[in-house]
Amino acid sequence: SVLAMDKSLAKLIFQANDIRVPEGILLEKGAPLPADIPFPCVVKPCSGGSSVGTSLVEQPEALPAALDAVFACDDRVLIERYIRGREFCVALLGDTALPVIELDYDSAIFDYFVKYQAGACREICPAPIEEELAERLQETALRAYHALGLSVYSRVDFIVNEKGEIYTLEVNTLPGMTPNSIIPREAAVAGISYPLLCERIVELSLQRCAEAQAWKN
Repeated sequence: SVLAMDKSLAKLIFQANDIRVPEGILLEKGAPLPADIPFPCVVKPCSGGSSVGTSLVEQPEALPAALDAVFACDDRVLIERYIRGREFCVALLGDTALPVIELDYDSAIFDYFVKYQAGACREICPAPIEEELAERLQETALRAYHALGLSVYSRVDFIVNEKGEIYTLEVNTLPGMTPNSIIPREAAVAGISYPLLCERIVELSLQRCAEAQAWKN
């Protein structure tokens, strides 16, 4: 979870494992602005959740206000090239990738408002895409999951551009688990009920703990 929560560190690990990510710049509070910032760009905290502080910046004059919003909650900010495309999520349960879900929304980015405003986002599962793309998304999700050394369950977020290129945005190791959250919806499509999903997470966690204890002994 430490590796996944630090978005800049996770990006380095993804790049080392040939997992495509948006071009990005890590900027620390108080540091001078680099000259090669790509516009439009997405500005977001290096560590954090629920897209708090995340914004799309299309013009240089809007950048200072966006940075101020991020530095109010984090001392480091990621400035990434904006990838125009469709957004997808793939949940992992153990070493199994669940069906792909598409996040369909009218806003330019999947920000805090879109995530939590009722009706702002339409979650479509299974995603209306070709099987080949679905398989590539699931395979990439597993690669990202394993690159970070994760286990039990997680959710991987992607953008796919018009060329069909997959960009890995981040891995969420503590995703929402209400009955209407993304992982339970993907699990339901795979024939796994919500109670069974929760039971499976507990079983995998106990198994992981037993393996860790055996290794220590």
